[in-house]
Amino acid sequence: MLYLGVSDTHEAQLDILRALTRKFNLDPNLDLSAIAAHCPFNFTGADFYALCADALLHALSHKVDELEKQRGQSHYIIIGSNLFYLVAQLNSLPEFHHHPVSPQFFVAEMVSGSQLQLVVSSGDFLLALQELIPSISESELSHYALIQQYWN
Repeated sequence: MLYLGVSDTHEAQLDILRALTRKFNLDPNLDLSAIAAHCPFNFTGADFYALCADALLHALSHKVDELEKQRGQSHYIIIGSNLFYLVAQLNSLPEFHHHPVSPQFFVAEMVSGSQLQLVVSSGDFLLALQELIPSISESELSHYALIQQYWN
């Protein structure tokens, strides 16, 4: 059995967050060290992965909400929960488009790249932190530490 343990300092947790978010478009005001300071020491690597994925999902949800608010300004600015409904409507109008429109085509061709730009903020991370339940409890962590001491 190989037991790697968990990160026991916020600096080590910050290194994990930096690695996992290296390709994210982060808000310039986001302080990842402040996010790491909120993380409990029983977070595993999988928990940090889930935290970053959930923060990205929150950023996406905010972007969808923003685009939905702009819906009246342009009939092309619609993604999210109503995207499939819109695609079905477009496909029912053959004079609009000669071939069936897929959701992927709609997002790729009919919504501008700047409209899809996701920026992950500290608020997205804080929401994700509130919702995330660590995959191992403090008592499980103590149990694993005892096992590790026994075999060392």
